[in-house]
Amino acid sequence: MVAQIRSNYHTQNQILAPSLRKGWGVFITGNIVCLALEHHVMEFPVEKQWSLQQDRRGVAFLERAATFSALGILSLLLIAVFPSPPFVCLIGLVALSCVNYFVGDRDVLYPGFMYTAVWALVVGAFLVCPEEVDSLGWKSVAVFLAGGASFSLGSLIGNRPILRANGDESRPLEIADSNAQVRNALVFCTVVITLLFLIVILKTAGGLLYLGLNLLIVLNGQGSPLADADSFSNAIILSGALLPILTLWVLIMEEKRSWKIWLCVFCIAIFQALVARRGLVMVAFCGSVTLILLKSKDRTIRKAGLPLSIAALGIVVLMAVMSLTKYWVQGPNGTSPASGAWHYITGPLAAFDYYVEHPDEYADQPAAVFVQILTPLSRLGLIRYQTLMEVDGSALDRFVMVPFPANVYTAYKPYYHDFGAWGCFAAFALFGLVEGLLFYRATHGGAIAAFFLAHLAGSLMFSTFDDNYHGFSRHLNVLVFAIGCFWLMKRVKVRL
Repeated sequence: MVAQIRSNYHTQNQILAPSLRKGWGVFITGNIVCLALEHHVMEFPVEKQWSLQQDRRGVAFLERAATFSALGILSLLLIAVFPSPPFVCLIGLVALSCVNYFVGDRDVLYPGFMYTAVWALVVGAFLVCPEEVDSLGWKSVAVFLAGGASFSLGSLIGNRPILRANGDESRPLEIADSNAQVRNALVFCTVVITLLFLIVILKTAGGLLYLGLNLLIVLNGQGSPLADADSFSNAIILSGALLPILTLWVLIMEEKRSWKIWLCVFCIAIFQALVARRGLVMVAFCGSVTLILLKSKDRTIRKAGLPLSIAALGIVVLMAVMSLTKYWVQGPNGTSPASGAWHYITGPLAAFDYYVEHPDEYADQPAAVFVQILTPLSRLGLIRYQTLMEVDGSALDRFVMVPFPANVYTAYKPYYHDFGAWGCFAAFALFGLVEGLLFYRATHGGAIAAFFLAHLAGSLMFSTFDDNYHGFSRHLNVLVFAIGCFWLMKRVKVRL
């Protein structure tokens, strides 16, 4: 079997592509810099010898270095036996995850660790996928490894502020029971917006008796009648689903009455049951898990590993269930929900590999990162910009066969397309920097930082699927909500 694997990749691996050497160089450099900076910023007692210097958890530096060296030797041996690009990618991401776990003080919420661990899990699933899927090439593997190293380096810098206060230790998220009127107002608005959403759906369906699975398929399929809704109804459908999610996060942080939290969960379920938007479901799920873990004192793998594993399995099951409303599942030749879940997990990686191997097919696509800024400027006549709808006749990205159809290309595609490889790595270093800074503030009692860390958790955990970092309109909505909730409304109390 080993001989067969080596034979299959012999021709491809004779001469590594320049992009692989570039990506591997960034990967190795990122690991070295992470370890060096971590060692530099630790506050070691002067009287201890260098070999016995320890971090806050008492792990000797030489012991850690020996562990990484042993893992590196084992990785090289495994790569020599199984020299396939996906396997090399898995080994590299696992190595990065190990480095980030120690750099992040053994905290599973540390953005660098969470990012590389999610990518390692997805690449591992890619290797054992029972469905037929196109393999990865060296170019895409180089991007995945270098992107992970860039994000890790940014997280390290963000989580290591130059100026630190004395006794500045991380602690669980504990927020005082502040103005309860704010939470009550948010719950009231959530219920009202959910009722308005139900009225819009019932109006579209023609009555309560017409609600059923067939209606759900129609509402979530191509040519949905909701596309012709008036501006007020369209605003309720598109923007109303975000309010219950943001309210839920505030309640998780501050509310002691569980019935209010479950009421928000019920409102979210209503929105997603009738108009399945997997992106918002994952944003709500990942953000809630992040806030719950922030309130925990012990976030090591030993303590939080099982809950996170159950959460990951729940996400996969949820994606499979949500696929029941998709048109490509219906009919005798439709895809099964289990196959749909595998396609969700592995399809974006294979699609991105197709993209980097066939860049000429995408040369006419418009810039994607700043599309939400360029489009309104173009409509005002200030700039000349063609949207993807104007170029391809569809707002969705192009479908490619891998061999099943896929039209999402991981989070890397927009930045790789607009800025090239080095610009892509710089962008993810910036994302890592922002998330590292938010993580540091959130683990030191910052309520607003915890809220925004929860908001970006979905973008981080689903970077293997699609990109949400450049969703500027959603970021703006969350920013306005945070200012109104944490800065304005909490300062006002109404006497009844």
